[in-house]
Amino acid sequence: MRIPEVLRRRRTRIALGLPILALATLTLLAHAQDKPGFPEGYDAVQAAPKSHKVIFENAIVRVLEVTVPPAGETEPMHHHRWPGFFLNWDTGGRSPHIRYHTLDGVKDVASRETAVHPGNWSVQWMAPEPMHAIETVERFHDTEDFPLLRVEIKVR
Repeated sequence: MRIPEVLRRRRTRIALGLPILALATLTLLAHAQDKPGFPEGYDAVQAAPKSHKVIFENAIVRVLEVTVPPAGETEPMHHHRWPGFFLNWDTGGRSPHIRYHTLDGVKDVASRETAVHPGNWSVQWMAPEPMHAIETVERFHDTEDFPLLRVEIKVR
């Protein structure tokens, strides 16, 4: 008995898709961190609750409202175990001047001036982040009241 062409093509697509799915799963699992940079008790929500609030969570994702600390303050050291992305409603204007503290040192992230424009979504992919803290050097009025959304993809 011959297998109809439609079923053969479907089987081929499934057979080709399984290795790709396996590779994608392994890649995501490699990002699920249980290494020294991700110690217990330092999850962002636990360690830095003033700047990280859970607004939605299920077995697949966790959505955090992330706020920039006031000028002159540094949030507590914390980590983000899962990969994900930031969603930011960008209306233009200056970004805050921050310092990104890690266990290896400090990276200065200067403010940038952008043209004012109608609002649009800005999306930034984020790999898991080992222990770090954000220090706000200077914060501008147009960034004070607009938190970021961080969508973390829970991989185990």
